[in-house]
Amino acid sequence: MLRNIDPRYYQLLVQNSLLFWGIFALDIPVSIMDVTLVFTTSLLIQFILTIYYKIPFNPLSALNSTMSLLLLLHVAHIGWMLLAVVITIVSKFFIRFNNRHIFNPSNIGIVTVILLTDAAWVVPGKWGQEMWWALILSGIGLIAIIGISRMLPTIIFLFTYFGLLLLRAWWLGDTVQIPLHQMQSGTLLVFAFFMLSDPMTTPNSAYGRILFGVMVAVIGWILQFIYFIPSAFLYALALSSPFVVIINKLFDGHKYQWSQHGLKLLSRGGN
Repeated sequence: MLRNIDPRYYQLLVQNSLLFWGIFALDIPVSIMDVTLVFTTSLLIQFILTIYYKIPFNPLSALNSTMSLLLLLHVAHIGWMLLAVVITIVSKFFIRFNNRHIFNPSNIGIVTVILLTDAAWVVPGKWGQEMWWALILSGIGLIAIIGISRMLPTIIFLFTYFGLLLLRAWWLGDTVQIPLHQMQSGTLLVFAFFMLSDPMTTPNSAYGRILFGVMVAVIGWILQFIYFIPSAFLYALALSSPFVVIINKLFDGHKYQWSQHGLKLLSRGGN
């Protein structure tokens, strides 16, 4: 029965809960007016582009992508957040190959803005460790809805990344508590469960998704601990995403379809 639910409704429920918790409990500097402006901009751009391409307007795609921006990206001025929104939505329609996204939309929006200015950044410890178990349980719920096979990038990424952290701790002579603490990052789990898991931008086959999860984890670990780059996992996903085209050539698989009661969103711009 859970498989008949469009996963994006569940994602929005969790993402909205997390955003409200951040605003009202953690005093994250995002106003309700800013949130309204960001959502309005996102939906307006999505609507204009669907009119241009003469396809049905579907707000779920834009809302999910926009929530990822609000949960992960910090900006010194709302203008940078709006730029990230524009890049995110536009990329879904224009940066494509074989009728699918090349990049995860919200990922490329965040990474582009971070590279353009020092006034935008991602805070690794933004959500603290208090939300860790809640995010784990939310992630398990998403696995139940989408299925283990389609969530392999997230599962493999988390296990591979943790394994690399353990190896580093062993090499440095650190205790196991250090890699355990490094994994207890709410931001890391938001990325893994609600960005990396996007079935429209991950490989079609199970073998490909396993390879992709390992790739993102290894590149992220290298960027973080060898090149000391903040927000390394976001850059790792952006660098890995173009290889999905090659992975899909190597391993046969079926393209994912968002579905609920037979609904199929394979058209341009479907997230």
